[in-house]
This record gives sequence, structure tokens and C-alpha cells, in this order.
Amino acid sequence: MNQDINLHCFPKRRDEALAMLYLQNQDLSDKTPSDIHTMYWQALYEIRNDYEDKQEQGFFNEL
Repeated sequence: MNQDINLHCFPKRRDEALAMLYLQNQDLSDKTPSDIHTMYWQALYEIRNDYEDKQEQGFFNEL
């Protein structure tokens, strides 16, 4: 019997957690599932781009 367990957990990364946290703090009452899907990916894209920009600028080296 194989004892290996492979759990797929969400979120896997900090940026995914931040995107979900952002969505959870939005008014989604008039949003469709596809709207929410788009909002999540837009938030994730913006968070990842911001991280890359800050990394290139050396922002994290100063902390």
C-alpha cells in the first residue's frame, strides 16, 4: 500500500493568499462567478507584477 499522501492545498503561495484576501474584502453581491474569477486573476496579476517591480528596485533588500 502506498503511504505517500499528496495534498493539493490552496493557497500554495503568498501572492495567491493576498489575491484571495483582496477578493474577500470586496462587495461581491452583484458579481457573477465569472466576474469573481476575473477579479481574482486580475488581483493576482497585479500583486505579482508589483512584487517583480519591487524586487528589481531592491525594495526587499532594504528591509
